[in-house]
Amino acid sequence: MNNDQIFKNRARVLDEHLAGRASTAGADALLAEIVLQEREQEPARRRLTPSPRRALLGLAAVAVLTGGFVVAPSLFNESGQVYASQAVTIDRDGDWYVFYITEGDPDPAELEKAFRKVGLDDITVKLIPVSPQQRAPVVGFDKTDPDARMSSTLSDCGERVEGCLTAFRVTVGIKGSAQFRLGRPAKPGERYASPADASWPGEALAGVKLQGRSVAEAVQVVRERDLRVAYELDWPLRDGGHGVRYEQGVPASRIDPSWKVATAETYNDGVIVLHVEPGAGATPPPGF
Repeated sequence: MNNDQIFKNRARVLDEHLAGRASTAGADALLAEIVLQEREQEPARRRLTPSPRRALLGLAAVAVLTGGFVVAPSLFNESGQVYASQAVTIDRDGDWYVFYITEGDPDPAELEKAFRKVGLDDITVKLIPVSPQQRAPVVGFDKTDPDARMSSTLSDCGERVEGCLTAFRVTVGIKGSAQFRLGRPAKPGERYASPADASWPGEALAGVKLQGRSVAEAVQVVRERDLRVAYELDWPLRDGGHGVRYEQGVPASRIDPSWKVATAETYNDGVIVLHVEPGAGATPPPGF
């Protein structure tokens, strides 16, 4: 049964009961007053809820969800709000729930409470430390349901919800347990769960660009700063498509000092991971 039918069944007087009846002056005045009040109140009903903009530190997460309320989907368009609080707004968009995050300091218990408000009862949240300079959202999704899907989105984040820092979506009908892994700023000295660009401000090689340099040059720069070196090889895809496959934990004996560095990353643990582009004639290992 749709919403129109529900409201129709509950109504004491239906439109057809009033068909053909003349309107009185008193009724016209009352209608005009109601319309005027609705127009005056319209700004308060906008779904863009102001929120203090705090620096997004690589998060797709929220703070305490105080004052949360449930909004009936029928009040909005087909893609409409089903939950909102100071920290998170949840839309129903067809077969997806879309989460718009407006706070940068997450509270997993409060996030899980928000998920339960829309029927996601078996989803937990785990916070993972990331670089305080991380600007892109760090979101992972572990699930037992093979049909469940999750994706990150930032394209309409600020347009949909005022003060939105990041957004992600997940399929509605999740079966079984699932866990979101959301980034939060690492504490001083804490190892990152997700790598950061080593040249970012505040990182081990702040302001130093190693991209395009030879491995020999890059290693010298790293060791001058009393840091250790680890290597990953970025192998082109066999089908010629865009992107690479990362071979991790490559020993120095397999690295040609003349090969070029693609990127340098850090986990905030005193090690700089050099992503190296294999030179011409290099043979990838099985599986790469």
